[in-house]
Amino acid sequence: MKPRLVSGPKGLNILVCHKPDSLSTTVLILVRAGTDLEKKNINGISHFIEHLYFKGTKNFPTPKILMENIDKIGGVFNAFTGHQYTGFYIRVLPEFDKKALFILSDIILEPLFPEEEIEKERQVIFEEINLRNDSPPSLIVDLGIRLTFGDQPAGWSILGDKKTLAKITRLDILNYVKENYTAKNTLIVLSGYLREQEKLIKFIKERFSSYNSKKPETIFKFKKPKPGYQEKTYYKDVDQAHIFLGLYLPGVWELKDRRYLWYLISLILGEKPSSRLWLKIREELGAAYYIRSHFYEYLNRSLFFIHAGISLDKLNFVLETIIDEINKLKNQGITEDELKTAKSVLKSFLFMDLEDSLNLAIFYGRQYLLEKSLVSPEEIIKKIDALKISDIQKELKKLFNFKQTKFAVILPKGHRQKFSKIFQKLVK
Repeated sequence: MKPRLVSGPKGLNILVCHKPDSLSTTVLILVRAGTDLEKKNINGISHFIEHLYFKGTKNFPTPKILMENIDKIGGVFNAFTGHQYTGFYIRVLPEFDKKALFILSDIILEPLFPEEEIEKERQVIFEEINLRNDSPPSLIVDLGIRLTFGDQPAGWSILGDKKTLAKITRLDILNYVKENYTAKNTLIVLSGYLREQEKLIKFIKERFSSYNSKKPETIFKFKKPKPGYQEKTYYKDVDQAHIFLGLYLPGVWELKDRRYLWYLISLILGEKPSSRLWLKIREELGAAYYIRSHFYEYLNRSLFFIHAGISLDKLNFVLETIIDEINKLKNQGITEDELKTAKSVLKSFLFMDLEDSLNLAIFYGRQYLLEKSLVSPEEIIKKIDALKISDIQKELKKLFNFKQTKFAVILPKGHRQKFSKIFQKLVK
């Protein structure tokens, strides 16, 4: 089943993903706006606005009234902000599809952004920032991303920081919405069991007929990171070291289908309980509670990284072990069994949840919003199945260079240590 693309008013696109056997209907609105479009003085505004859209609309003027109306239809709702897009959704039983569409469209088209709610929500996000900063496993990822990409939107926190958030005004919010929440920047996805598709499409066209027609910003600005190894240490009241070892990679525009190689590399190295790093460092050595590898993809950049919480007395040894395992992967290769397992896990990871109308909407919606493509799960599975061990080896040798890695670490206050010698010794 492939979605149907329908043109709406002023360049608005509508994606219809009818799934006759679904027990739910999802209305998802995606906007091609996120941290990558922010300026330094308003860093965090995309996420701030995502919160504020639920603080009252023309037809539901208070958060209480809005939430009560969503509850009346049994709606499951939420929103999310990324670097390159923001999403809002309501998932309901099919009988409430039009009501859900009306509520969500009112959130996007008729927000009030009342001053008092702006101030209250500002404090809420301050607490969200506190929560993340108090979690070293989360904080080290943010710090590592900042070190890897530097002082530009790609390196900034989606949450922003308290200094910038404290200065964002209602006028800043209105201007940002005017610039970015436009018809050409917006995709509406109808997913799951759709009782009367044409009526829903007609409703969207009528409802969004007066939507913002301003030409949006279309380029996510990005500068490649400075070449060469970089290291930075941060100090907090912690009892163990938290590390981030990151590698900048090309974005989806350049990687194209090679992105699936990096998902497989991540799974084999550290993203699943049977991965090499997990078995070696946690299970065999007992030196870390958590150790994971990850691959994040964006249009203009990607990021592969490993992060872990490590006993201080085993830190150097674990770093050497991590690099040794990566070198083994590069130089000795992987087994057919490892490749087969990783492919099975990747396909499950990508597609097992697509029976749910929300996940189906996000799967196709994100594709079309960012890449203007609609590749089915079956087509992606064929691409994954075609990958070979030699493809992984070629990719690793082409792009994985320790001399280009970025290393961030959180250490207890008073614990002084330099790590560059470890890396220099191991990259010779």
